[in-house]
Formats: sequence, C-alpha cells, structure tokens
Amino acid sequence: KFDQKEKSTLLGNRKDYWDYFCDCLAKIKGANDGIRFVKSITELRTSLGKGRAFIRYSLVHQRLADTLQQCFMNTKVTSDWYYARSPFLNSKMSSDIVGQLYELTDVQFDLAS
Repeated sequence: KFDQKEKSTLLGNRKDYWDYFCDCLAKIKGANDGIRFVKSITELRTSLGKGRAFIRYSLVHQRLADTLQQCFMNTKVTSDWYYARSPFLNSKMSSDIVGQLYELTDVQFDLAS
C-alpha cells in the first residue's frame, strides 16, 4: 500500500490493492485464475479482504512473484495506481522485490482461503 494513490468507487468505497491486481491482471490469460477464485468467495465483501485472499491464493499456488512481476511490467496501470516514488515504479526496487518473492516459491504455504 506504500505510496498508493487514494481511489474510490462511485459509491464512495475505498479501492485497495485488490482493485490494482484486477486492473493489472484482468486481460492476462492464465494470470487471472486467482482473481476469479477470489470473486467466487461470496463471504468477502471489502476490497482489503479480497486483496488478502488473493495474496493467500498466490502464496499457496506459488504465484505471488509471477503475479507481481506481471503487474510491475504493466507500467501504465501501476503509475495510475501509485505515485512516482513507489518502489513498484522503480525498476531496481521492483526487481529486488520480485527476486525476494521468488525465494518464497521454495516454501509450501497451507493457508485457509
């Protein structure tokens, strides 16, 4: 959430990183499985809750690094969601973040969805 721009829906609900993931991944074939899974969970009502569920899904399926890398490569959407000083818009920092997340692929997560 660091340096994320303040966004809201027409009804005034605050948008969160879940909405950023949706914007980045909606049109990427194969990358939106987690999005579809989270949208199918009717108990989740807030953007924050959906974002957390998406991260858990990505960790369990060892896709968090791939997912964020695809989002960071979409600089148009990322710059629309984050201010210029965000580490997501800095190629060196975003590369370091993705590299660290790739190390998590060796860890088996068993998290409730």
